Amino acid sequence: MAATEKPTGTGGAAGLNLQHLGQEVSVPAGTRIVSQGEAPEFFYVIQSGRVRVFRETHDGIRTDLTQLGPGTYFGEVALVTGQPRTASVEALEDAKLVKVSKQEFDSLLDQNPQLARHIIQQMAAWLVAGDTRLETEVVHQVKLRQISWFDYLLMMGLSLILALVFNIYNDNKIPLIHGWGQSGVPEITLSQAQQDLQKNQAIFVDARKSAFFDQEHIKGAQNLPVILFDLMYPMFNFTLDQTPGAKDKTLIVYGGTISRRMDVDLARMLISKGLKHVVVLKNYRAWDTAFPVEKRQPKAGAGMPLGLPGILEWIPVSIFLLILIPPIRRSPYLSVFCRLLLGAIFISFALSKILRPAVFALNVVDYGIMPSFGVNLWALALPWAELVVGLFLILGIRTRAAATLIAAMNIIFIVGLVNAILHHMPINCGCVGEVGEPVNWLKVMKNTGMVVMCIQIFLYDRLLVLDRGGFILRDRKI
Repeated sequence: MAATEKPTGTGGAAGLNLQHLGQEVSVPAGTRIVSQGEAPEFFYVIQSGRVRVFRETHDGIRTDLTQLGPGTYFGEVALVTGQPRTASVEALEDAKLVKVSKQEFDSLLDQNPQLARHIIQQMAAWLVAGDTRLETEVVHQVKLRQISWFDYLLMMGLSLILALVFNIYNDNKIPLIHGWGQSGVPEITLSQAQQDLQKNQAIFVDARKSAFFDQEHIKGAQNLPVILFDLMYPMFNFTLDQTPGAKDKTLIVYGGTISRRMDVDLARMLISKGLKHVVVLKNYRAWDTAFPVEKRQPKAGAGMPLGLPGILEWIPVSIFLLILIPPIRRSPYLSVFCRLLLGAIFISFALSKILRPAVFALNVVDYGIMPSFGVNLWALALPWAELVVGLFLILGIRTRAAATLIAAMNIIFIVGLVNAILHHMPINCGCVGEVGEPVNWLKVMKNTGMVVMCIQIFLYDRLLVLDRGGFILRDRKI
């Protein structure tokens, strides 16, 4: 099935003598005249009106080929080759056609060598044009699938700018680097701390959250969590007053994470209360082997339901089953579903963390894998990155780059989850501020499902995507 532009000369439709051939038919606008894939029976010449020639895939993606007007014809290729129609034709407006049967068409070719030559020339032109169009489409698709550094710079740069500007005007703003510009806190070496303990000249103060302290701490240490300092300090100070000689002893503050956030902050707070002999343990993670330790059976971190985002998080797990079905695995409609779902999940998580970056920073500290200089900047930028990338996915903007960033975020989170599980950390995921689910292998499974969704988007997303010419929907003009 093919169609031509309006022919000229005696070889065109205008020069054909069709007085004794075929029959004249009237076709209302919107009528499908021939359908792709059907057996060829007739050759058509347009006397008035216009028609549209198009191809359509099994999943409904339409490719418009051309429009034809009075004096042109269609249907000749299928009759010449004997193959099923290769395209469909429908009337754009009320049209009058001359419908010629296959037998009459063969007789017409025998009597009109110029028409046969014209058809051959047109078929050759279509082959050349088809090759050019195919090359253009392949190049176009390759460019759509390419990912440039600009895509990442756009999303990450936008996220960072929004984070910094919002932090300036946020009532709950935090410094970019925690403790920057503050005076240092005295440190004590491991050996000196051991000597003071032997001489009964040291009191150990654990700055971590109570769940960590209950699980493991230096024997005889007191727990004074930073986040509850104002609430618990009066009792702590009362205990010191009731202990003979306590205020003359060295208060050795220790924590247990690479960020040093808890122990250094607590030491500064104690010094601000007028306590003189306050130091932090220099080797932040050696206390569990250098001093007598009290341990209890590890407990899972307390968790709270995440609401609708928590329910949505279970959907990615079902993707494991869907990817086993090839037609579904490659479906662009599944890509749209994955994009909308991931975008909704990450936007909902981002909004709660954007308003309270200090809370999220403490959740980052709990994982114990990030140094102090990176915690606050991460706590500021990551929620905005989740928001921006989530919006890009939903809107169909640079979706392949957005999918890779979502996958990277999930992989980093999975690493943190696995580390917390293996070290029996009593924490929750920290997904929505203070609220979060317990860290366990089910949480790892959920995030692995999100990574699979990102891979599906990366490979097969091509529907409702913002292109240079606008959004690509079901109809695609080549």
